[in-house]
Amino acid sequence: MIIATAGHVDHGKTKLLHALTGINADRLPEEQQRGLTIDLGYAFMAYHSEKSNQQQRLGFIDVPGHEKFLSNMLAGVGTAHHAMLIVAGDEGMMPQSYEHLTILRLLAMDSLTVVITKSDLTSVEQQQQLEATLSQLLFQYGFTQATIFHCSAHNNDGINALKQHLIELADNEQQHDNTLNFKLAIDRAFHVKGSGLVVTGTALNGQINVGDSLCLVSHNQLKKGRSQPQIVRIKSIHAQGQATESATANQRVALNISGDIDKANLNRGDWLLHTAPTTIIKRITVKLTANHLIKHWQNIQVFHAATHTTGRIALLEDKQLALGETALAEITLDTPLCLTEQDRLLLRDPAQKINLGSAIVIDLLPPNRGKRTSQRLDYLNQRASLNSLNDIIAFKLQHAPQSRQQLLEQHQCHTEVISQLLASNTAIEQYGDYLCFDSYLQALQQHIIATLEQYHQQAQDTLGVGKDRLYRMTALNQPQVIFNAIINQLLNQQLLANTRGWLHLAAHQLQLTQPELQCWHQIEQLMTTDPQPWWIRDLASAMGENEESLRKLGYKLAQLSYVAAIVKDRYVTHQYLVKMATEVRQHTAQYQKLETAEFRNISQLGRKVAIQLLEYFDKIGFTKRKFNYRELKDQDLLQD
Repeated sequence: MIIATAGHVDHGKTKLLHALTGINADRLPEEQQRGLTIDLGYAFMAYHSEKSNQQQRLGFIDVPGHEKFLSNMLAGVGTAHHAMLIVAGDEGMMPQSYEHLTILRLLAMDSLTVVITKSDLTSVEQQQQLEATLSQLLFQYGFTQATIFHCSAHNNDGINALKQHLIELADNEQQHDNTLNFKLAIDRAFHVKGSGLVVTGTALNGQINVGDSLCLVSHNQLKKGRSQPQIVRIKSIHAQGQATESATANQRVALNISGDIDKANLNRGDWLLHTAPTTIIKRITVKLTANHLIKHWQNIQVFHAATHTTGRIALLEDKQLALGETALAEITLDTPLCLTEQDRLLLRDPAQKINLGSAIVIDLLPPNRGKRTSQRLDYLNQRASLNSLNDIIAFKLQHAPQSRQQLLEQHQCHTEVISQLLASNTAIEQYGDYLCFDSYLQALQQHIIATLEQYHQQAQDTLGVGKDRLYRMTALNQPQVIFNAIINQLLNQQLLANTRGWLHLAAHQLQLTQPELQCWHQIEQLMTTDPQPWWIRDLASAMGENEESLRKLGYKLAQLSYVAAIVKDRYVTHQYLVKMATEVRQHTAQYQKLETAEFRNISQLGRKVAIQLLEYFDKIGFTKRKFNYRELKDQDLLQD
């Protein structure tokens, strides 16, 4: 277990730790000369555990008390779950005492132990009066289970009682969640002669063994837009100040690492993870609790574990948030952070230097649009109420397909968590890397069918749509692999049909009458003899038929995909389209793009009709126009 100190400068945090552990946590020469803690310090206390009947070690993080070093203090308490608030008996609560107490409340510490130091300089009456004041204050701050001790580091008064309390606290510490992978927040990096590079930090989750490999996630690399992590191997481990073969969550850990990494590239706040993120996170959705008035689009500082950045906060439900209120919000980060869902953040006002509030991350990939719709807000409020990992993953799957890899990244959990969820819930299907519920597949099936029904009513001169276009119409931003699976299911169930590359409802079928069939043979012969786009009036003239009657037949032929109208009343045969599409495919395979002039040469058509044919290809999704050229979009269309 790790306990972080807190309290005003010169209230005796470092001396108290020395009395408890025999270690001076002020390691820097400047700290020892000035008697002032500047950076984080560490100390360990050995004890015999009554619970395990083994020797254990309790870790302490000593933080600066001066307001100038608040970012260092936040880096220390940001990775701890337990804290000791130290208050000097001869001074009582001071400005940083209040600020640190607020920070501990916002970070939702699992336990708080309050130590009134310098008891040798105060009378019993003064101690009792200060304890009564602190008890009332702690109750106001929500620390109803806090325990208060009186100690003196000068004469060791009360030290043994405090030690016993901390030992009981450590023995009653909840076991770490073994469903989560190893995750360590780096706060120091240095070279050890004969060993190499060593990084230290607090292990937040999981377990690591000598010989394992981890991913190093550097914030400097994330700032440059590089999400590819560096792989390092663990050569040796120190946990809680002792050499060991493994380390677990809630321990101070020093890892001797090897790999293609330079100490100069490491910074406080970097991470060692089992599963590195592949997405750079610069915008997140959170459940926010206000400690001061928070306004929409306010500038903020965001503190996370051992690092921090700046950004802006967008309130999703109101224009401002008052003290004590909670609300949904979206935070846009100025520089990326390496985050996991359910991480807790501390928010500060960089100008006024006050603690604005705290936030819990509930979505690492918020949508660009529709963030304030009632449906989206209902989803987020339900999501924010969940704490169990299995409940959160199941909830997300009920609303949309989820990438298995992204779930592992967003929650830093073992693959067995996903496997067990699949085994226990037969309603969850897997397609490639994606998981989804049967209910989602059924809903998407119905949506595809309804969309095609509407399309057939509106576009009576076409048989159907290409697969790529149907995807854009019905499942845009959804996994392509799931859409493909649904289309195959609909085709197998004969609810959908594929006619010469066009997808349409199986019931959407037409048949030519005998006179219409004879007329079509004449049209086909004319259009084969002179392969080019034909106007209806020219066909009617060449055949000696009534133009209006031939126009109605043209609609029917287009529905059957015998011909296609590149513009109103101008038709080409399907074979001609396939021939032109093949030429386009061959050209783009060689040159990657198609100019209008190049298509004129390929098709031997005039400029106007060539452009009409190209625009038809754009319309059906076979090509896509970019500036003054085309690129191939759906090469599966118009195949022989």
